[in-house]
Amino acid sequence: MSCWETSAPGSGRALRRVAAVVVGVAAVLSSSSIVEASAPLTPAEKAAQEIQAARDRADAAAQALFDTESEIDRLEIEIGETEDQLEDIEAEVAAARSGLEQQAVRNFVGAGGSNMPLLIDITDTNDSLTAEVYSSVATENVYVDIDDFDVLLTEADETREELERQQAEAETATENFAVLIEQAEAEVVLLGQIEAQRLEDEAVREALAAQERARAEQARQEEEAAAAERAAAAAAQAATAATPSTSSGSELPEQVTPQAAPQASGSSLACPVAGPRAFADTWGAPRSGGRSHQGVDIISPTGTPLVAMESGRVEFRSNALGGLTLRLYGDSGTRYYYAHLSSYEGSNRTVSKGEVVGYNGSTGNTTTPHLHLQIHPNGGQPVNPYPATRAACG
Repeated sequence: MSCWETSAPGSGRALRRVAAVVVGVAAVLSSSSIVEASAPLTPAEKAAQEIQAARDRADAAAQALFDTESEIDRLEIEIGETEDQLEDIEAEVAAARSGLEQQAVRNFVGAGGSNMPLLIDITDTNDSLTAEVYSSVATENVYVDIDDFDVLLTEADETREELERQQAEAETATENFAVLIEQAEAEVVLLGQIEAQRLEDEAVREALAAQERARAEQARQEEEAAAAERAAAAAAQAATAATPSTSSGSELPEQVTPQAAPQASGSSLACPVAGPRAFADTWGAPRSGGRSHQGVDIISPTGTPLVAMESGRVEFRSNALGGLTLRLYGDSGTRYYYAHLSSYEGSNRTVSKGEVVGYNGSTGNTTTPHLHLQIHPNGGQPVNPYPATRAACG
């Protein structure tokens, strides 16, 4: 699966998450307007708020879209697992049925019987055949237990029903997916129109920048508080594990330290999409084939310029999954991976920060024009690029 929609029964879960995102954004916008109602806003501040509201709507639509994409891929994974499980159960049923049929045939032949229908289901056999089979079991001539056979039949039926439910859920999700694509793309187009109208005014740009700084500061404070809470919880857990009453002399489990974000982060990075955009945090979301999402997806119209997030060397490549891709080897040591481009700008070369390197598209395994971005600090394993990209894009 590649990119996007909502679901049914379990897609109901996706729909509820989508609704929660939209309601949450509406609550934020309404609460902020209530707080600011007490202080008169300048025209520039009002315009900045309009831009931010459009960005929030676009991001909410993108989050709903990406959540549904993950839901669809999760269902595809589950369907594959259920199909494998059903295949195994049906193989066991076939083997058990064959054993019962063969024993029944031997019993009838030994008893001088002639015309004997093969055993289709223990409940569908005639009384005489059923009696023969039970007699064989009693004399230990049958090596397949009839109760076990019935359990297998029941398990096979239940697994088929589960598979049908999953397939119906995936079908509904796929149908809804197209609607969410249209909604997300429409919100991004509207955002572009609003920004084009409002950002021509220097005062609006300054008001928007001030608003973004305030939001970034609030996010920083929230992250610091969350980090302090995690540290306190870890310290408490370590102290509890180290007490004589609970210690068994074994070592504490190894603590996994999250990989740090690239040093070239925040305002020192250029936003990779030089145009209207919307994105959400989809790090670790399930993907078909048992993969997990290791980047951030940024929706933008086809042809939107993509720029180097920092100075370095760019190399262009292509593959089936990512379509037209590029790798930017930043001067800081961080490697950036861009996928699904519609075309390149220039050839392999040294680039400066903010230089156009390509254009947004939908090549490879996807349906919606978007940039798939990965960030690899020191050229190593990828880290969640959402925080750094959000800080760079505002």
